[in-house]
Amino acid sequence: MEGKEEHNLRYFQIQVAPEHARHLPGVKVLEKFSKTELITNVGLKNGMPYGIYRVEYDSETVFDNLDELSESFIVEGVFLKSDGVAFLRAFTPGPTMQIVERTPNCWTVPPTSLSRSRGLFMTVQGTSDGLKLLRDAVLKLFPTQIDLRISKNIKADWISAPKLPRRRHDVMRMAVDMGYYATPRRCTQKMIADALGIRQGTVGEHLQMAEGNIIESWSKQTNLS
Repeated sequence: MEGKEEHNLRYFQIQVAPEHARHLPGVKVLEKFSKTELITNVGLKNGMPYGIYRVEYDSETVFDNLDELSESFIVEGVFLKSDGVAFLRAFTPGPTMQIVERTPNCWTVPPTSLSRSRGLFMTVQGTSDGLKLLRDAVLKLFPTQIDLRISKNIKADWISAPKLPRRRHDVMRMAVDMGYYATPRRCTQKMIADALGIRQGTVGEHLQMAEGNIIESWSKQTNLS
């Protein structure tokens, strides 16, 4: 039974209004960015959670003193800025993200965001036992009113999606989020490569193979219907 449980991943979602998170250092992020959204969770780097983020802002001056956010959001680099939106690489050493990293068999995934209008919305994927431990830890951090739940089996929600290798999935996700498949196209393979720190040729290979996987999966499912 234990082996079966490890393969039945679930997800945990938490919603915290801004007024219930004023005691946390992450609230300072909202003074600069109206919204901060996780695009890809890279994992731990230098002992801190690290990922690719999309941020929305009102003025270019917000980038002048980013050191003010060092307790919760350490920006390593900004690689794309346009019309009040930027993509950047950042560490998130705040207590909420650290709790996830310290909990076994759990990891943060999109949709995860922090915004002035909605507050904190976090999605964490993991095993049932790991998410129960995470829930207990989160309730200690946010003793006031919050909205949280542990979902049904992820497999039931994503049964139509083909399974991609992790790196290929990350490249495809970044391409979608940066607008590679938008009309008109909003980024190039070179921009995706720079965001992920890999070669442009590698991006092209991953996208081509991922597209083939998705089309093949779609074809098989429509033939069976």
